[in-house]
Amino acid sequence: MKPLALAAALLAALFSLPARAEDGAAEDYQKALDKENTDRDLNGAMEIYKSILKKHKDEEEIAAKAQFRLAECWEKLAVPREAKEAYEAVVRDYPGQVALVDKAKEKLAAMAGTPVQKNPEDIVARKLETTKIDLDFTDSTLYDILDFLQEFARVNILVDPAAAELAEKKFTFAVKDLALNKVLALLADSTHLSFVNRKGILLWSTPERIAALQQNPAIQAGEDAAEDDKKVSRSLESIKISLNFTQTPVDETMSFIREVTQLNVIVDDSCKQKTVTLKLDETTLRDALELIAFGSGLDIKISNGALVVKAK
Repeated sequence: MKPLALAAALLAALFSLPARAEDGAAEDYQKALDKENTDRDLNGAMEIYKSILKKHKDEEEIAAKAQFRLAECWEKLAVPREAKEAYEAVVRDYPGQVALVDKAKEKLAAMAGTPVQKNPEDIVARKLETTKIDLDFTDSTLYDILDFLQEFARVNILVDPAAAELAEKKFTFAVKDLALNKVLALLADSTHLSFVNRKGILLWSTPERIAALQQNPAIQAGEDAAEDDKKVSRSLESIKISLNFTQTPVDETMSFIREVTQLNVIVDDSCKQKTVTLKLDETTLRDALELIAFGSGLDIKISNGALVVKAK
């Protein structure tokens, strides 16, 4: 063979190696699926799935699928201990394969006889990582951009009134095909503000105020509280509420909450000069009240079977 032809052949072989490795993993996986679902040969399928985990461990997507199918085979064979360990391996070893990890968690929860408790922070974080967007804003405020993102992504976003001066400054912001988490990080840099994913709500403020929020006590009844107070505390977690207030007096805000929730809400005279600016969709009443307290400088406590609201 001529030198040039030999070199071309070698290059072709070199560049085809990764593709062949991927093809081999996919072929093995399909063989295992055929064994499992067409031939009903679970043991034969499991042997192939195990070989994929050894031979193609660097092919994360295929390996994760093989691990999940292996767990399902153990479950079909009614060997719960092995099935549980195999599902746990999906969660532990393949965190990047989000859909499969969620399915494995659901399987594990079902095996334990408990419902899957999805952490709202995790749900929003995942949405921010996986949702991409194009933006082109000219001479706009942070409020303008965040309002658009809130509607687009269906996530709750709140700007602390104390950060209004920075949030109202106009600037130009444009990105193309960028994940939302990166978009938000760029917006934070552009406005000199920070944000935190707090129970699935994206709260924007200054770094100092964000740190202060983390120190705020939760609105809840203590272990030794009276039963009436514990009942109110449970209601704060079970009631979901949507709010849309702009510079609304505290007494009007609390009157609305009182009507919607049928809870007793007592507003102290010290709140007369306080207002509430807040827009949230379908969040727990506890989260809403804690954000109202933070943004409006209020102290909200459970006492004698009621919510008592005072100015700090």
